[in-house]
Amino acid sequence: MSTLFISDIHLSAQRPDMTAALVRFLEHDAPGADALYVLGDLFEFWIGDDDPNPLHQQMADAFLALSQQNVPIYFIHGNRDFLLGQQFAKRAGMTLLGDPCVIELYGERVVLSHGDLLCTLDEGYQKFRRITQLKWLRWLFLRLPLARRQAIASKMRGQSQMENA
Repeated sequence: MSTLFISDIHLSAQRPDMTAALVRFLEHDAPGADALYVLGDLFEFWIGDDDPNPLHQQMADAFLALSQQNVPIYFIHGNRDFLLGQQFAKRAGMTLLGDPCVIELYGERVVLSHGDLLCTLDEGYQKFRRITQLKWLRWLFLRLPLARRQAIASKMRGQSQMENA
């Protein structure tokens, strides 16, 4: 019996080595597992299920191939891919879970979370997190043209990188 957990991979076109490593893991290590839990930040950023990024389709195909081998795949949103929706989850054979989520694992109750909600001392980030959880704001953002969403994501990533430098 094995249950697998992955998190914070931050896939992007700029890191094909990370993508290749994850695909190898899904093809060679994950089959036969009892389940796979993706605990957020699978992607560096996610601006909507309608983004035609080839990386997204490649990963949907890789996850779907694993799910078709009777390995259930569960996904909890991270702070980079909180807009990942039901459309992608269906294409990838994943089930979306809330954050936090309590599961039964080998007879024990286990709490799963991406973990960013535990950064309680970072008041600025927690304010940002509360705003990004507003359903009406997500709905509005996802109705912006794709090019506008890409520009907003690029600007936010640039600000984040400057803050973490």
